[in-house]
Amino acid sequence: MVSHGIKNKNTMIQAEVRNMGVPVFTAEHTKGVCQIMFEISDEMTNSDGRMSIGSLARQMQRITEIHFDQEAGLTGEELLAKGMSWVISWTNIELERLPTKGEKVILRIWPGKNKVNLYSRIYAMYTEAGEPLMATSSLFLLMDQNTRTVAAQPEEMKIMNPVIIAGEPNLPKLQQKFPKEYRNQLLRTVSTEEIDYNGHLNNSRYLDWTEALMDEDFYAEHKPKNIWVQYAKELREGENVKLQYVWEEDVMYLRGVHNGENSFLVKMMF
Repeated sequence: MVSHGIKNKNTMIQAEVRNMGVPVFTAEHTKGVCQIMFEISDEMTNSDGRMSIGSLARQMQRITEIHFDQEAGLTGEELLAKGMSWVISWTNIELERLPTKGEKVILRIWPGKNKVNLYSRIYAMYTEAGEPLMATSSLFLLMDQNTRTVAAQPEEMKIMNPVIIAGEPNLPKLQQKFPKEYRNQLLRTVSTEEIDYNGHLNNSRYLDWTEALMDEDFYAEHKPKNIWVQYAKELREGENVKLQYVWEEDVMYLRGVHNGENSFLVKMMF
């Protein structure tokens, strides 16, 4: 359900601007911002009842598709017919907390400042009462499906002007310092159900893989605060990926390697 604003209620909270980058919650959102509301279902949660990070990524993917379809002038299907698609390259998720089963949440997206050949989108999530939960910034590129290189913007595509909202998060860093050695290793194969319409591993599945590496007791007692992901090289059905990971204090580093090259990198702070 796409909504264009929520009427003020006595229970609504005017969220303070946090250092983490969650903008102030307002009942009426700024022009150019897209919004959806949904309830956290059982299928979206982990064993501890909190929303899984993979489910969060899938909801961000859903609103991204809605936003691109509504604002860019070309739907995903129309873009594919032209031999192009949107591909996420970097994302940085900053969490106050993950919502729990039964909570209703508000998820918003808007266009941020762009870099060369990279289009940015900013996200914020709140409870129905306006409590800040999450802020995310992501960088996308427009890919030519045939050459697998950056595509030129079609003439029909509308240029979306950036929406600047006070307190929004910065764009993701393009590089992070990662360890040289990894004490843990696991082999994983990309399955059919993990493939998206672009023909490669869906971006939310990388975070499913990350969560699957964690001990349930640890995850129940520790809260993820920041998740940085670089999607370096696409993975296809049936490909084997070497997952190399290590803990350094309250930080987990994960490196996905295929054919000797980095496919993705995850840095998760607790």
